[in-house]
Amino acid sequence: MQRRSVAVCAGGKGLVRLKIPPYVFLVLAALFWAGNFAFGRVLSEAFPPFGINLIRWVIACVILVPLTLAREGRIVRPAPGLWPALVAMSVTGVLLFQSLVYLSLQVTTSVNASLINGTSPVMTLLIAAVIGADRLTGRRVVGALLSLLGVAWIVSRGSLGALLGLSVNRGDLTMLLAALLWAVYTILSQRVLRTLSPLTATTITALLALPLLLLVGGYELMTQPIGVITPAMVLGLLYVGTMASIAAFLCWNAGIGRIGAARGAIFLNFVPVFTAGIAVPLLGERLGATQILGGLLVVSGVTLVYLVTRPGDGPGHPGRDPTG
Repeated sequence: MQRRSVAVCAGGKGLVRLKIPPYVFLVLAALFWAGNFAFGRVLSEAFPPFGINLIRWVIACVILVPLTLAREGRIVRPAPGLWPALVAMSVTGVLLFQSLVYLSLQVTTSVNASLINGTSPVMTLLIAAVIGADRLTGRRVVGALLSLLGVAWIVSRGSLGALLGLSVNRGDLTMLLAALLWAVYTILSQRVLRTLSPLTATTITALLALPLLLLVGGYELMTQPIGVITPAMVLGLLYVGTMASIAAFLCWNAGIGRIGAARGAIFLNFVPVFTAGIAVPLLGERLGATQILGGLLVVSGVTLVYLVTRPGDGPGHPGRDPTG
């Protein structure tokens, strides 16, 4: 039986405490990020990628800072040993990952981008194995290869000739790099969340990334053309600045802090499911055989890595906390 946590997304002292399993937080994070892929596709038609990310996190910080002060009394000063991880989290998860997502959405679909993002759990496992936080088995290696095959199928648009000739979509490759950066963020957050609450960790990483975002994103907004600002654009900016930033990050950090990076990362595979449910009817995106087959390979590979367990398989065994 999965353990239940007495917690909330923000993890603050003054919030209503409910008995909610950590997995609920991770599913909610995936749902909020699915909306980010859909809205990001619309926003990328009017704004440059780092510019979108700057506006997004300015909105988020305006809410996060007073929320943290109200709920926790102050923004806790982390121990000196946590600063390298926090800085790395701000660069990989806030500055680069989000900006690369918007950059990829300029030349690929939100469905494709979210499917490729599904490799992040496998990347998380591989990195965790390299640093000794988890271990590889033959089954996990097969699952990782199957997942990577699915990504190769998606980025080549189902064409072996295109793959062999390295003729692939630049946006898909950009999203693949973003998925790698998110895997790094997830592993780093596991350590940080042993000491800091999800709310404090999210606020600090956002504030740390803001100066670089102001530099790069501000330059883009001043030098690159801006499209027509429609009500849908305004709604999109409000969404990515609140639900996809504050709510999603708080829920993700709350879940990862309780069940660990390796087990928690698999919930990213809900993102393409939710994204397709949003983007196909609302944006008119096409969900073709290439995306379906590639997506099935990605999800099957990750499922093989994480869910099909045998006694002695180690951290991935259901009911066990791989971090504890």
